[in-house]
Amino acid sequence: MTPEFSLQPVLDVRHSRVEALEIRLAQALLAQQQAQALLEALQEKRARVLAALRREQAGPMDMPAVIRLRDNLASLEMHITQQERVLAAATVEVQARRQALVAAKQDEETLEVLKEKEAVRFRQRLSKLESRLYDDIYIAQAHRRAQQVGAR
Repeated sequence: MTPEFSLQPVLDVRHSRVEALEIRLAQALLAQQQAQALLEALQEKRARVLAALRREQAGPMDMPAVIRLRDNLASLEMHITQQERVLAAATVEVQARRQALVAAKQDEETLEVLKEKEAVRFRQRLSKLESRLYDDIYIAQAHRRAQQVGAR
């Protein structure tokens, strides 16, 4: 059985940090997806309003309806611009969270490698010790046989 890794508490803390960063990244991705979905919905609504405005302007114009559609279009354009900013900020946040997660995983992996190297060294020392013990047993057996043969 391998001995306890001396830096196990540090490894545990780093692992917990990675898990927390994974959760934060998932939350940021969800926020980004929601922002993207809202932007797409606004753009679809703008397309519908533009189509309605074209229809109103094609035939005899109902000026109150045209004014209402233009006001609605202006409002939608403002909301789309605002949502594009929200989406850009969410995208920046996702990238920052990804970079933090990658760095944390690298830190954790460094300790995992150290832990594995320590385990390999322990197994090698154990193997050498076993070899020496077997050598001692074989030497003792050979010495005992030599004494028995010499005593006869």
